[in-house]
Amino acid sequence: MRRIVLSTIAALAVGATSLSAAQQFYVDENGQVFTTSAPDRIAIENKETPVFIKGVKLEFSGTHYFGYTVANPETTAAGADADSKVTVPLGDDVAAYAGRSAGFEARRNYVQVKAFFNDKDYFRVTMDTTKELASKTSYANIYAKYAYLYLDEVLPFTGVEVGIVHRPWIDYEEHNAWHYRSFNKVMLEEKGTATEAGVDLVNSADLGFNLKTKTDSFSSEIGMFNGEGYHADKAAANQENGGDISLEWRLTGHLLGSGKKVGKNDRTKATYANISTYGLVSKNHKDDTVEIDGAKEYDRTFYGLHAVYNQPEFLIAAQYAIAEDKAQNEAADSGKEYKVWSINGEYRPVKDWTVIGRYDNYTIDTVAAVTGDTSVYADGSKVIAALAYKMNKNVTFIGSGKFITEQNANDGDTGQSKDVYMLTTEVKW
Repeated sequence: MRRIVLSTIAALAVGATSLSAAQQFYVDENGQVFTTSAPDRIAIENKETPVFIKGVKLEFSGTHYFGYTVANPETTAAGADADSKVTVPLGDDVAAYAGRSAGFEARRNYVQVKAFFNDKDYFRVTMDTTKELASKTSYANIYAKYAYLYLDEVLPFTGVEVGIVHRPWIDYEEHNAWHYRSFNKVMLEEKGTATEAGVDLVNSADLGFNLKTKTDSFSSEIGMFNGEGYHADKAAANQENGGDISLEWRLTGHLLGSGKKVGKNDRTKATYANISTYGLVSKNHKDDTVEIDGAKEYDRTFYGLHAVYNQPEFLIAAQYAIAEDKAQNEAADSGKEYKVWSINGEYRPVKDWTVIGRYDNYTIDTVAAVTGDTSVYADGSKVIAALAYKMNKNVTFIGSGKFITEQNANDGDTGQSKDVYMLTTEVKW
């Protein structure tokens, strides 16, 4: 009995620290731990042991982004802390940003568990904690990024996620076209922070359900959500205490490669070409600037097109999107219109080395109440250049620079123009 207990503890310790793919552990009659099954080995979940697992299998994995960042705004517009050289959103406490122009960051710290009930159905929990220069209110406390039940084949070729689930667009782009969330978000998710600037139209997870279809020539995600995203500690939340929901979708045609492998291709070996359309219709929307039960509510919509081509030597992707925030009280409140486009690429000249480039362009126009006249709220562009070295299947090192320019209607700096340099370590296991 003592040997079994010690072996069980040893197996769990290996599962918590290993930088290899998630495994199921076994113990033989001599108490030795193995990661492959055999008739003479006993699985840890065997109920004869003091510790057992009720599910068929537990799968552990993790994703971690650590780095050092230097952010230098081109100008120190009104609301900026000139000493720390960090642009501060107007109305925020300038002193809270002091000393945040450079430092170490934990940009993502995922620890994930999947409990499989059979070969395809499972429950997933992903816990996260971050500590970034990008915000004075980084999520230092552990929170649930994802927590959902996945059931396969609830419809032909279609499974469903229920809970805190993936929203249809962000996860697709991050696993098929832009693989570098470690130092920059995808275009629709970026917001005005000390290290980013952008349109902030949608984030990656929310409470609701997401139907995911995969066939060789077509894949899709169609979901309905609360609309407020997964962050639980915001001062204001979208659709707080409301009954309105957000309808979101992605429809993808797979011209080369199979839609059954969407998000799972090894881009250094595979050739694939995808064309997608995506969108969102969210009623009674709110953002961080709108107080709970406040008056400045709006309805948000966006629509976009995206294409990506990859072969072992290189990747190229591009997209275009339009969006509108329509004030519910059009007689008193202004709305916004967005136009965004982006192109990004990878070049892999030699094994384990990748050259990365990206260009974003966006405009945000204010639509005046009553008259409907428009004026430029923000006109921005972003250039990103990076070099990545893959040390092994678990660890990648990246050096990057991004150069952001953003102006208002009078060609004046909005306070979001900045140069940002990052050294990044990606760890995946």
